[in-house]
Formats: sequence, structure tokens, C-alpha cells
Amino acid sequence: MTLTMGKAPWRSRGFVGRSIWVVVAVVLVQLGASVAFYSAIDRQTLREDHARRIGELLVVGERVARLGEADFDKVMTSHYMEAKVAILPPEGPPVTRSRMAEANAIADYVRQWEPSLAARPLRLWSESRPEGGRDLVGVMGLEDGRWLTFRSRNFPRPWPIALRAVATTLVFSLACVALGAYALRQLGEPLRRLTEASRQVGAAPPSPIVIEGPNDIVELGRAFNDMQRRIAGLIEDQARAMEALSHDLRTPLARLTLAADYIEPDDIKTLVADNVGELDAMLRSLSDWLRAQHSSSTAEVVDLPSLIQGVTARWPEAARYEGGKALEITTHRGPLEQALIRLVDNAVRFGGQARVRLVAGGPEGPLIEVLDQGPGLTADAMARIYEPFFRGDAARARDTGGFGLGIPTAERLINRFGGKLAIGNRDGGGVVARIWPPAAATEG
Repeated sequence: MTLTMGKAPWRSRGFVGRSIWVVVAVVLVQLGASVAFYSAIDRQTLREDHARRIGELLVVGERVARLGEADFDKVMTSHYMEAKVAILPPEGPPVTRSRMAEANAIADYVRQWEPSLAARPLRLWSESRPEGGRDLVGVMGLEDGRWLTFRSRNFPRPWPIALRAVATTLVFSLACVALGAYALRQLGEPLRRLTEASRQVGAAPPSPIVIEGPNDIVELGRAFNDMQRRIAGLIEDQARAMEALSHDLRTPLARLTLAADYIEPDDIKTLVADNVGELDAMLRSLSDWLRAQHSSSTAEVVDLPSLIQGVTARWPEAARYEGGKALEITTHRGPLEQALIRLVDNAVRFGGQARVRLVAGGPEGPLIEVLDQGPGLTADAMARIYEPFFRGDAARARDTGGFGLGIPTAERLINRFGGKLAIGNRDGGGVVARIWPPAAATEG
């Protein structure tokens, strides 16, 4: 049993899109790692800075206290530090576990910077200020039993410095992403051209493409051109071989046609002649389909209304033209005319009547519509409409002739020279074949 799983949205993108997402993911990972790194370095630097400041204060304060300085508070207090000697240690407020861990880390740094204070009882905590910010508050026991209390005002948080570094990294990362996206799009342009060219292999005349870029891409373009030539040669050789075979088969069929005149009785004679005629028509239809694969044509100025009216004149009672009187475009007359003949013939055979409508001024250029009056096609038949030799059940049930090669031949003729053919059911019943004629630039 095979399980089919839906693709993630990012996986449905092309090579360039996926590459850009990879670059973005790498940049995001690098940005997250940078944030963590800058935060850790910033926090450690601030802790060490406060530890040095407090360690110096405690050493100097302890010495001043030994001298019995009467104005201890004035001597030890500055704009950023406030210190005094107390008989009893102050009770610190309750603090969160994270703030306690930060204060303990600074205390450990103090003892590392000033080993002489390692034996002193030392406790630190942080307090929020009413006007905003935080102060680092602490108390240390002196040799004479008193307590040295101190307050470091405006104890800074580590994030402001980290945020500046992160902002710089983010700007640089965005610039890298933009540069990488531009480079990937430039690299993907040859691949897009290869993709477009690959869609035309076998459906249009081979057209070598010129690829510029890295050596690997250039070599890929050369390999593609070689493959395109080989495929075109194989298709042409196959088509010409089948054409030759169908042509050679007409010789024995011609002999059978002559021999049928000597067959008796008449009903057997008629049966043989009809089957020989059907085989001959099938071979001609097959030859036309094969020839359409490698046919050539030169673009010329064509008056579409005149061309369409010339086609509908083949069925004066069953086909009519609807549209303007003059509209000239540069297109491939022969392939367009042959495709129209087959589509109108198909509409008359299976729909009884055909209307050919010319619509000018569309977004994709002039549009030719061939509409029939038949019952339409089922979804299964519509999905297989372009398959060679395919005929719907309704067509098989009726004695309408045809071998299922009219529409495939028309599609080959239109697509080979850059046009487009679309067939579908229309509202109210019937089938509509829409043709956007092959367009070509006018020389000069």
C-alpha cells in the first residue's frame, strides 16, 4: 500500500525559493546564536565591572572604618555609590530566584577580585527604584562586628548593550539575505530558461538556448541542447519511417481496389471496396498526424476572416462564420488552416453543425472559437481528447467516420508554432474548441 502525504508549503517551491529559505533559516539560527552569545558576554562583563567597583569600595571602606573616620558616609559616598557603617545589618527585601542568582554571581566575582574579602560575610541583592531602574544593594561584616552597607545606584541591565549588538547583527543579516536572494535569483534565471525550453521539446521545432553563468550551468545548457537535437532527430526519423510505411501500404491497397472490380457477388465486392477505402483514409489521416510533428512553415501576413471563410466554405450547409470582415495578423497560414479544417470537420461530424467565431482584441490576441451542437463530452472523454485514435463512446455508437486523429493533429499543428488550443464543454451543451493562432513578429 502506498501512502501519499501532502507536501509542506515550503517544499512546493522551486530551487531558488528553497535556497532562499535555507539562507533565511541559517541567518535566523546565526541571529539566535548571536543574541545568546552577546547576552552572555554582556552579562558577564557587567558582573565583572560591578564586582571590581564593589570590591574596591569594600576594601577602602574597611580601611577607612579602621581609622575611625567620623565622616565615613561623606568620605565613601559618591554620585554612583552610597556607603555607611551600621551596627546591625539591614534586612533585604524578598527577591526572585533569578535576581538572587545574579547577585550571588557578582558576590563570587568580588571574592575573586579581592581575595582578602573571601572570609567576610557578604550578601547582595537588587532593589527597584520608585523613579525606575534598579540599585544593587549589599552588606559586608567588618572585623569589629559592625556592618558596612552600600548601594550601587542605577544598576544597569545587560540587554541595552546586547540589543545594540543584536540590531547591528540583524541589519547585517538582512543585507546578507537580500544579497543572497538576488544572487540566487540570478543563478536561477538560466534554470528557468531551461525549464521553459524543456516544455517545448517534442512539441515545437528545436531551438538551441544560450546559457550564461557558472561553468556547471553552462555545461548543463550545452547538454540540454545536445539532448534536444537528439530527441528531435529521433522523433523526425520515427515519423518519417511511419510515413514511408503508410505510403508503401497504399500500393497493395490500390491493387486491392482494382481487384475488387472482379469480385463476385456484388455484396462481397462492396464490402471489400469499403474496407479498402477505410484503410486508405486511415493511412492518410495517420500520415497527416505524423507529418504535423516535423512540419515547417514560414510566417506571413494573414487575413483571418478570409482564411476562416475559406475553411467553412467546404461545408456550405453545415458551417458558418461569425465575426468581423478584416483582421490581419502575422501567423503561420498552413498549420492554422489545416488545424481549422480538422476542428470544423470534427464539429460537423459529431455535432451536426459548426459555428466558427472570431473574437478580436483579447488579452492573448485574436481568438478563434469552433462550436458544435452536439451533446458534449464526459469528464473521462475530455481528459483523453488529445490522445491519438481516441474516440468517445458516443462517437463510436454513431456511424460518423473518423479515426480519432483530427484533434491530436490540430493540436500538434497549433502548438508546434507557438499557438494554443483548448477544448472544453460549453454551457447549454456542445463542445467549443478555442484557438489562439500562432503569432510571429513582422519582419522589418
